[in-house]
Amino acid sequence: MISLRALCPAIARARSLPVPPARTMLMALSGLLVAAGCRSPNAPTSSAHAIGVGAIPGTPGYENIVRGIELAVERLNAAGPARFEVRLPPAGVTSPVRLAEQLRQDPAVIAVVGHPESGNTLETVPIYADAEHDGENGVVMVSQTASSPRLSGISPWFFRVAPSDADAARHTAQWVLDTLGGRRAAIVYRNDPYGRDWTTTFAETFTKGGGQIDTRDPYLTGVTEWDAYASLLALRKPDVVLFPGDADDALAFLRALRARGVTAPFVGGDGTEGIVRDSIATGAYVAAFFRADRVSSPEAMHFLGRYRERFHQDPDGFAALSYDATIVIGRTVSGGAGTRSSLRLALERIGNGAPSVDGVVGRIAFEKSHDIKARPVLVTRVRGAVAP
Repeated sequence: MISLRALCPAIARARSLPVPPARTMLMALSGLLVAAGCRSPNAPTSSAHAIGVGAIPGTPGYENIVRGIELAVERLNAAGPARFEVRLPPAGVTSPVRLAEQLRQDPAVIAVVGHPESGNTLETVPIYADAEHDGENGVVMVSQTASSPRLSGISPWFFRVAPSDADAARHTAQWVLDTLGGRRAAIVYRNDPYGRDWTTTFAETFTKGGGQIDTRDPYLTGVTEWDAYASLLALRKPDVVLFPGDADDALAFLRALRARGVTAPFVGGDGTEGIVRDSIATGAYVAAFFRADRVSSPEAMHFLGRYRERFHQDPDGFAALSYDATIVIGRTVSGGAGTRSSLRLALERIGNGAPSVDGVVGRIAFEKSHDIKARPVLVTRVRGAVAP
């Protein structure tokens, strides 16, 4: 016996042909078979709106990104009226461009949360915007942590809920001048757009405020002799060391600095949040977009309670900001923006005529550039290692 599912490819081919009267019986059979289970592979699996995870499995923060999105979807589904589900990256996908293509082509996906990295975001914005077809099949991407200034106003389909590197670097430079009283800064930065953008804006703000930059040195992950950098700073004796890089590199550099007896305050950019896991970072400072002990809104308390109950630890910025990105998408859809294009237009109005949305890190509203409005930057001191 031939199964109905086995007939699906043949039915699909038959349905694409012209339909003379003699084939009306075939068309009737086709309709019955489709009703019985023949389905396009890209068809929605349910009536729920899918929210895509725009992050590559295994990259920094991925697990907590998914946790934040899943908790937000639970919150949205409990409130109704719209229903949501999480669309995880397909197995084996390692290319951000390929992931973007698959999420955009999935008709069930109403929006995407991510990408978290500025580089991958810059690469995928044209894909989500369907620039090749003038936005005909565009899908909104709301990034949780992509912070490059180059992303401001880059596309009508792109939004973000974290401050830009320019905002974070300006705030940090002023904080170093006012709070630490530093006047001579040494900068060691990751030699990529993130590190260079942070360094440029910090240096401009710092020097305008009366400070001076003693040294400005780039590094490359995996090929840097940290002891050489530490030896140089031991000779220069700066008032503060600024490090716009990532957490693993920051920890390696901190060990080298401690070994060389460098005691100047160490201030990491927002990419170094993970240094709190290691006791070597005790006493260092980190610029961050979120801290669990610095929020108190009803949405934040709900999120913190559920996260701690489920995962037995405090959330990090990846989780909190992914939750916020998902919440603003879901609440806007539940408010009536049930298509991709109407969602984009409705998000543009948040803070520009439409009320802001309550998030974990703060109220969510967007500038005309689609940057987040008035999102705080926190510079906090590492008190001791935080257990994972």
